Amino acid sequence: MTRTTIGYGIDLGTTNSSIAVLNGVGVEVVKNNRQSEITPSAIWIDRAERLHVGDVARKRSELDHENTCIEFKARMGMTDQPKVFADGGRSMTPEEMSAEVLKSLKGDVAQRTGEDLRAAVITVPAAFQLSACEATKQAARLAGLEHAPLLQEPTAAALAYGFQSTADNAFWLVYDLGGGTFDAAVVNLRDGELTVVNHRGDNTLGGKLIDWKIVEELFIPALTREYRFADLSRGNPRSLATISQLKRAAEEAKIEVSRSESASISLLLKDDRGDDVDFFYDLERAELVRLTEPLIVRSVNLCKKALEERGLGTADIEKVLLVGGPTLSPYLRERLADPRQGLGIPLDHSRDPITAVATGAAIFAGTQRLDAVAALAVPPAGEYVVALAYEPVGADTEPLIGGRVSGADTAGFAIELVNAEARPEWRSGKIALDADGTFTATLWAERGRANTFRVELTDGSGTRREVSPDELTYTVGAVDSQPTLTNAIGVWLEDHDVAWLLPRGTPLPARRRHTLRTTIALSNSRLEGYIRIPIVEGEYSRADRNRRVGRLEIDPGQVTRDVPAGSEVEFSVVVDESRLVVARAYIPLLDEEFEHVVNLRTETTPTHDELNKKVRAERHRLHELRTEARDLGDVRAGTLVARIDAEGTAKDLDRLVDAARADPDAATECGRRLLDLQVAIDEVEEMVEWPKLVQEAKETMAGVRDIVLGMGDMSDQRTLTTLESATREAINAHDADLVRRCVADAYGLAAEVLERTDELPRIRFEHLRGLLPDMRDKQEATQLIDTGRKAMERGDMRTVRDVNRELENMLPAPPPLDLSSTVVRGS
Repeated sequence: MTRTTIGYGIDLGTTNSSIAVLNGVGVEVVKNNRQSEITPSAIWIDRAERLHVGDVARKRSELDHENTCIEFKARMGMTDQPKVFADGGRSMTPEEMSAEVLKSLKGDVAQRTGEDLRAAVITVPAAFQLSACEATKQAARLAGLEHAPLLQEPTAAALAYGFQSTADNAFWLVYDLGGGTFDAAVVNLRDGELTVVNHRGDNTLGGKLIDWKIVEELFIPALTREYRFADLSRGNPRSLATISQLKRAAEEAKIEVSRSESASISLLLKDDRGDDVDFFYDLERAELVRLTEPLIVRSVNLCKKALEERGLGTADIEKVLLVGGPTLSPYLRERLADPRQGLGIPLDHSRDPITAVATGAAIFAGTQRLDAVAALAVPPAGEYVVALAYEPVGADTEPLIGGRVSGADTAGFAIELVNAEARPEWRSGKIALDADGTFTATLWAERGRANTFRVELTDGSGTRREVSPDELTYTVGAVDSQPTLTNAIGVWLEDHDVAWLLPRGTPLPARRRHTLRTTIALSNSRLEGYIRIPIVEGEYSRADRNRRVGRLEIDPGQVTRDVPAGSEVEFSVVVDESRLVVARAYIPLLDEEFEHVVNLRTETTPTHDELNKKVRAERHRLHELRTEARDLGDVRAGTLVARIDAEGTAKDLDRLVDAARADPDAATECGRRLLDLQVAIDEVEEMVEWPKLVQEAKETMAGVRDIVLGMGDMSDQRTLTTLESATREAINAHDADLVRRCVADAYGLAAEVLERTDELPRIRFEHLRGLLPDMRDKQEATQLIDTGRKAMERGDMRTVRDVNRELENMLPAPPPLDLSSTVVRGS
């Protein structure tokens, strides 16, 4: 039978992966050659340079860290530090290793069904960056999957739970805690369509964090108290083999404790002298609960934020859909169900949480038609082909379909669709073809099964004629509505501001255009300069608090003539359903458009020294704000500080910084968690600084009002009135960024009035006189100041302005500008 839909869905996970296929209204998870529904996402290259995937590689990783790799999904989209397999000398990127996992899953399908899989839906975390999505598509291409739409994991999970649900206008919350990522998604099931109405997630929150906490806070201290281990840590390259064994034992013990009160660990290790060490440890559930608590707090906070942003409370949510292996933990379920410390929403764990994502991906794959149906332009003589237009899965029990029959003359022909399995048998009745062979028909389908309709073609005499395809299948079930953008997309400007192009929640596909201006010249004749437009995703006005996920670049060799600084650039982005980005930059001066896929591989692994310095700085900032909030008695700021402490972010960063000495995965995770901490501290800082900002705004407006009323005209007074109104609204809305912009605009208005009345150069001259000790050539500066003073006395403001410019040039050079971006907002 020719497959007409993709049919297969793949959960490409951090720890484990699986593949499933939709059969009617049921889904089969395809087992591998070890009769397991899950395949560990692990790679091993042996001494003979043979590559192994799955369980054998996962077990090998405990003893042979140099020739194995696990959890590489965390580095998808990174540009540096590929895994080097020591024995074979082979180097592989995360997407190349992911491709091998995909090939293994394809092989399982071939072994079970004989089918050569060329298409499959692949799931990604909703919080995945654009670069990681693009890397996933690249892995699919390397694996020979010619067609591989990406589906967000929470959407897949919701489909697994709601495919055959009869609920209507119900809100559900997907709680998806995987091996390395967490997604909280609010979904609405209405009229048979599932819509993700809001999402919050964390790409560094998952089950493996619990494993590392067990290793670093329990196992390592116990070992070092009793045996000779000088520096047993992830940050010590010589410890990696021992650490790998402890990590695997922690994972197994964690799973065991989810079923009992304790788990016993027994390992044979090597100490620093190479002597055998028998390590025994009894992991108690109480210990695991203590270590897990900060992670659950983070996940619950993200769930509540997702609800609050949509104006929903826990009473509005019918149930929480549990997804991911860690949700099997009894403590986690008890904690989530708790109305005070958790969510207090009924939990639904009627699906296998480990394979739910693959199941939902297969359901979605069943809605995706392939273009492989043989719709020949000129069928062989005497044969007929029908090209059908319909959705294979839908909520409607009476779907409308269309089609066109091609072949020989179809005058007088009719088509009839027959559901032979219905009781009684259902027929559409003969539908006459239009002159061009087209027709439309309304089917009748039953819930709870796949409805197969026979396609019967008859000529003018009523004689049956062969037609291909001769059947179609339609299933009644919930379907995914239009996907949306998880994070806002914008341009990082040279002043570290962001020009937002597409807000989060934008339906996909989407496109947007924005006018920018260059800040440096691009010289074709001298091959100097460049236009660099960095792309960020996130939600923060400060550019460096968002994730820089890619950039579009135009270098001197790409332009036909020079482009001066200040030139206009019309920048546009197009984002498809899989969140892949194409960017275009049109330069009117050249009347030329530069179009290509954005370079999304721009994120690199931060160094240990860089991370250490930044983490220490943020710890100091947090300490200062904690003290200030306490001294001010600011309850709201204190609550935010308490939330940071409860989530254990700062403590986790200390652990990750140390591990980053030798572990690139830890360095990547540390960089991302550091950004989360910076954003959280920014929120506290804004809360503490808010009274000062309000006072500054009021004083500034009062001072500017004196200047405008004393020296300005009616136009200036109207502008001031507008600014004062905007400032009051910003203060009432508690919008710190808007207040700052209003203050800046007020200063600009004052400067314009003072410049027009010759007061600004006087003020500037007096300010520069006070900076004489800092000037490079004090003797020449003293002479200039004398010239300026005399010009002031005779009212020669032109000379004063000239003196000011020369004095400014004598000041110390400012720190070098960050030229990661060479664009600003256009007019």
